Amino acid sequence: MSEFSNKPVKGVQFDLVDLPPRGVDLDGSVPALELGLEDEERFWFTAPVEYHLHLEAINGGNDLLVTGGLKTAMDCVCDRCEGVFPWPIETDEVCHEFENAFGTTIDLSDALREDILITFPQHFLCKEDCLGLCPRCGANWNDGPCDCPDDSGEEDEDNPWAALDQLEK
Repeated sequence: MSEFSNKPVKGVQFDLVDLPPRGVDLDGSVPALELGLEDEERFWFTAPVEYHLHLEAINGGNDLLVTGGLKTAMDCVCDRCEGVFPWPIETDEVCHEFENAFGTTIDLSDALREDILITFPQHFLCKEDCLGLCPRCGANWNDGPCDCPDDSGEEDEDNPWAALDQLEK
């Protein structure tokens, strides 16, 4: 009988005493905060992080290979229009090796946090073709055009570069 304990100690930590030769599959969930994923002003987590992991002894049983997937969700503020929208996160690319892990408590929290953070885009956009906000009145151009005058020759007194538009080419 295996002495492997698949009960989480805290966050995503597991006592590794003995793994069956075929490894072991672990399914569970943990609040994002327990992985060090804190809510920010422009995004916040709306679901726990669900994990689907396979733990397997490698290199003659000295090391541990962890593979699998993660899933969670968050709400984000669009970088262009300031609207709030849901952002699902899902990855099946979890792959970590831990050396000399047996007989210890292995903490996967840092590794899984990195796996979540690497899925973040450079910019949070509610949709790829988001039109953003009018720089004059702040209207959301995704809802339609605003009533601001167009830039067809009218000088904007707040624009220090407007005089350059009048120079001959």
